[in-house]
Amino acid sequence: MPNKEEGWRPPGYNGPGWEPPKVPPGGPGRDDRGGPEGRSRWSVPGVVAVVAVVIWTVLAYQWTEQNDCEVPESYGLVLSHGTPDPWEMCGD
Repeated sequence: MPNKEEGWRPPGYNGPGWEPPKVPPGGPGRDDRGGPEGRSRWSVPGVVAVVAVVIWTVLAYQWTEQNDCEVPESYGLVLSHGTPDPWEMCGD
């Protein structure tokens, strides 16, 4: 005999006592994206971290292009000096 809550039923059985499952196929509280209803998969700290790395990379690129610094050194110079001035060199 079929179970009303998602138990076994013969293929094509729609007889008495059968009701569709109360839980959606993706599980409770899920939307089309697979995350909880009404919430995005992106977290605020994750987005802030990605934006910070992109800004840091753009500033480091200025050091590599203007002063021919090495890439690891240019990231450090962004932290210690910020953006390069026209007269600043890598070793200064």
